[in-house]
Amino acid sequence: MEVIHTLPYREKVIYIFTFVGTALALVFGISVHITEKNFLAAFIESLIVLIALANLAFYHIKKDYSLASTVILAIMVISLSFLLITGGYRGTGIFWIYTFPPLSLFLKNYISAILWNFLFISISLTLILLDKAGFIEVYYSFIQVRQALGAYTGVFFLSSFYSFMVYKLFNMLKERAVRDHLTGLYNRLFVLESLERIIDMVKRGKGRTYCLAYIDLDNFKYINDKFGHSEGDRVLKEIANFLRNSFRKGDIVGRIGGDEFLVLVYDCKKVNLERRLSYLRKRIEDFFKNYGVSFSYGIVEIPEDGVDSGTLLKVADKRMYNMKQSLS
Repeated sequence: MEVIHTLPYREKVIYIFTFVGTALALVFGISVHITEKNFLAAFIESLIVLIALANLAFYHIKKDYSLASTVILAIMVISLSFLLITGGYRGTGIFWIYTFPPLSLFLKNYISAILWNFLFISISLTLILLDKAGFIEVYYSFIQVRQALGAYTGVFFLSSFYSFMVYKLFNMLKERAVRDHLTGLYNRLFVLESLERIIDMVKRGKGRTYCLAYIDLDNFKYINDKFGHSEGDRVLKEIANFLRNSFRKGDIVGRIGGDEFLVLVYDCKKVNLERRLSYLRKRIEDFFKNYGVSFSYGIVEIPEDGVDSGTLLKVADKRMYNMKQSLS
């Protein structure tokens, strides 16, 4: 499921890098080249800036992070290769290569970042070989590029270690922030935010049908009143396990209240989900027959039943209530 796999700070880097990179290109690149009447270099850097801004505009509309981050890294590889060939402003262009390792690690996962850095190093060495063969003229000598790439490799490994630690810490904090402390299911905030993301994707024409199931336990108060809250907590954990194991890994199962649950299912048809929940209901009734526990549910389809979270929740809640009334 493509609901929430991109880290928030990575999305922000798309905007930050584009604006900062554009400003740096204007101050240290285009304006300097124009002053020194190097109009070809100014034209090339202006073209790169326009591509970067177009990429940002496209990302703002489509929210295709994978494409936008790939375009940014491709722009960087081209720009840095251009600086290696021309030397940039008075031979200082080679210093900019050290920005690539941390940027690639911010934008991509570790394996992808390694491949992008390997690509840049390979291109840099290829340029030197082409220079030695007389096909092109590179501003820097082989020794200068070799030493620079050695330091570049060190920067990459240091950036990798830092990125790994930040990523690990972020995941730990995220798990604590999005999980219900009792059942281990997703909490109310995460489920509702995921619902908003699903609605946004549907509005942008992703072409998928999603289902939302609102589940409320029946006769749960009896357990708390007769056996105590500790036994009630144990039953909630067991039911959470039933729910978790009854849906796919990409589906989102959350606890949104005391004995209320919400399930978001992708590539879903209402009739299929009805069948699955009916079967699950029977299993729970059999497992907790001594307690008389069951559940009622209401299902809505997205976008068939609407594309507004408030409306969808209200309709699902009403259908759940109607089922509860019909069974009482």
